[in-house]
Amino acid sequence: MLFITTLGPKQNCILAALASNEYAHLQDDLEIVSLPAGKVLYESGNRLEYVYFPTTSIVSLIFSTRNGASVPFAITGNDGLLGISLVLGSETTSHRAVVQSAGAAYRLRAEIMRWELEQGGSLQQLALRYTQALMTQIAQSVVCNRHHSLEQQLCRWLLFSLDRLVGNQLTMTQELIGNMLGVRREAVTEVAQKLQAAGLISYRRGRINIIDRPGLEARVCECYAVLKADYERLFQGLPELRRPDRFRPHPATMRQRAEARWRHVAPGASRSPQDCAQLLHELEVHQVELEMHNEALQEHYEASDALRRRYADIYDFSPLGYFTLDTQGCIIDANLVGAVLLGIKGSERRRCRFGTYVEATQRPIFDGFIDEVLQGRDKKTCEIELAENKQRAKICVRIEAVADEHGRECRMVVSDISLAKAAERALREREQYQRALLDNFPFMVWLKDEKSRFLAVNEPFARSFGWPSAEALVGKSDFDITSRELAQAYRKDDRMVLRTGLQKNVIEQIESAGQRRWFETYKSPVVMDGRHIGTVGFARDITEHYKAQCAQKNATAAYLCAMDGLRQSINPEGAVVNSAEARRDPSNHGEVGTGLDAKQGAPLCVGFAQADRCTFQPFGASGLGLSINRHLGRMLGTEPGADPAQPAGLFRFTVRLGKAASRWAEYPLR
Repeated sequence: MLFITTLGPKQNCILAALASNEYAHLQDDLEIVSLPAGKVLYESGNRLEYVYFPTTSIVSLIFSTRNGASVPFAITGNDGLLGISLVLGSETTSHRAVVQSAGAAYRLRAEIMRWELEQGGSLQQLALRYTQALMTQIAQSVVCNRHHSLEQQLCRWLLFSLDRLVGNQLTMTQELIGNMLGVRREAVTEVAQKLQAAGLISYRRGRINIIDRPGLEARVCECYAVLKADYERLFQGLPELRRPDRFRPHPATMRQRAEARWRHVAPGASRSPQDCAQLLHELEVHQVELEMHNEALQEHYEASDALRRRYADIYDFSPLGYFTLDTQGCIIDANLVGAVLLGIKGSERRRCRFGTYVEATQRPIFDGFIDEVLQGRDKKTCEIELAENKQRAKICVRIEAVADEHGRECRMVVSDISLAKAAERALREREQYQRALLDNFPFMVWLKDEKSRFLAVNEPFARSFGWPSAEALVGKSDFDITSRELAQAYRKDDRMVLRTGLQKNVIEQIESAGQRRWFETYKSPVVMDGRHIGTVGFARDITEHYKAQCAQKNATAAYLCAMDGLRQSINPEGAVVNSAEARRDPSNHGEVGTGLDAKQGAPLCVGFAQADRCTFQPFGASGLGLSINRHLGRMLGTEPGADPAQPAGLFRFTVRLGKAASRWAEYPLR
C-alpha cells in the first residue's frame, strides 16, 4: 500500500502561491489521492473529471500514435497541475497522463475548478503562467532530443525530475525511462552504467539515487538551465491581484465542505436516549431553519447577481473610460469604453501598460502624473494625447485620477476631449479675428452689460483713456475711467437705451488723455431672446471737424456783416461790383492781396482760412479774394467771373445778381 505524505496541499507550488482567501475556499474541496507508478490518470479524448495538483508524484504527458507508438513531451510534478485543457477552455484532453514516479496528489473536481477559474482570481493567473512554462518545456524538449546526446538528455531528465521531489531518490525503471526519452531500454542501461561508473548515480531495483548532483549538472546540456530559469520566473514577481467583487465557493460543494469541516470537530461525550431524541428534534428543526435560510440566501445571491450584471452594463457602457492601474502603470481593470479608447480587445485589458498607448513625447508626463497620484490622496487631473492606432487618429484626453486607500492602485476616469479642444481652438481663433477687427477700427468700440460694466473694448478705447491694455478694462465702469460728472451722464444714456430699446447717436464731450474732446457717439441695445442684456457702442473723435464747423459759422457771420459795405457797389446792370482788387503775379499766376484795408480784411481772413482751405494756393497766396467771391456767388445762386475789360495786370470780380432780392432776403446782413 502506498504511503501518503502528510505535508498538505501547500507542498504543491500553485496551491502554495494562492491568495489566502482563495486557498481557504478550495481547502475543503481538495481531495488527497495516492498515485502508483504506471497509473493512467486520463487517456486522449477523455472528458476531464478532475484536475490534479501533484505533491510527491511525477506525471508524464504522452502523445500516442495509431500504431501504438508513444512520445512523452513533458512532465508535471509539484510545480504545476494536470488538466491544462480545462484551463484553456476545453473539457477533453488530447494526450495521456501516466504516473512515472509514485507519490501523492490533491485533486479537485472539474466543475469546481471551472467555477474558480471564472472568478478571475490568483488561481487563474497561476494556471495561465504554468501553461506558458509547460509550453516552454515542450519546445525545449524537442530541441534537446534533436541536438543533444542521450547522456545529456538523461542528465536533464534526472535533474528536472529531482527538482520536483523531496530528497535525492527517484522510483523509476529503465524501461519507463526509455519510454520517457523515446529510446530503447538497452541504450538507457548503457548510459546509466556510465553515470554509475563515474560515481554520479546509483541504480538498483527501479530506484535511482543521485550521489553527485554537481557532477550531473556539469554534464547536462544548456536546456536544463533554460527550463529551471523559466520555472523560477513562474512564481517570482507575481502581480498583486485585485480581489474580485464577487467571490464565493461553488454552491454545489456546500455539503462536501461541511462534512470535511465536521470531521475536524472532536466527537462529543455519550448521551442518553432522551438526550439523543431531544437532540434529533433540535437538529430537525434546525434543518428546516437552515433550508429557509438557504432559500433566502439563494434569493439574495440571485438579486446580487442581477445587480452585478446591471453594474457591469453601466460600467462598460458609460460614456467615460474607467481604468484601474497598479503601481507599475499596468492595467488591472478597464471598462468597454476604455478598451475602445485604447483600441484594444476585451481580453487584452489586463495585459499591458497604459503608458504604451500615450504619445511618446508625453509618456514622462504621464508617468510623473501616476507617481504623484499614488503618493497623494487627492484627486489629480492632467491632459495628454493618446497615440494614433488602427481604429482612430491621435486624440486628446482628460484624466482624473485618485489612489486607493492603500496607495497601491490608481483609479482613473478618462474622457475624450478632442472635439472640445478643437472647438476651443476655433473659438480662440475667432476671438483673435474679432480682436484684430476691433483693434484696427480707427475709433473706439465697447460692449457693456446691464450694469454698464465693460465686457470688451478695443485698443483705441484703452489708449484714449490711458489704460495699458483692452483686457485691463474688462469689469470696469465709466466711473473708473473718467470724471464722476461724465460717468453719470454716460450711465444715464445707457439706461435710456436699455429701457427704450432705441439706438442713439449724439455728439458729446469725452475726457480723453486728460482733455475733453468732442466725439460722435453711437449706442445700441444688445438683445438676446427678446431681452436687452447690454449695450454696444462706438465713438469717433470729431474735435477738429467740430472746431472747423464752428469757425466756418463764425466766418460766415463775419462775412455777412462785411456785406453791408458791398451793397453800394451795385451797378446799373444789376451786378455787384466787388471792390476787392487782385494783382496778377507773373511768377506764380495766382492772386495776391485782397484789395481790402486791414480793418476790413482781418475778420474775414481767419474764418475763410480755416473754412475754405481748398482755395489756398500752393505758393503761399491766401486766395481770399476767390474764396469771398465764391461764397458770395453760392449764396446768391451764381458763380463769380472776371471782367475782361480791365487793364492788363488788374482784374475785377463781379457777381451777376439774378434774383438778388430773394437771395438777400435769405441771407440777412448782421
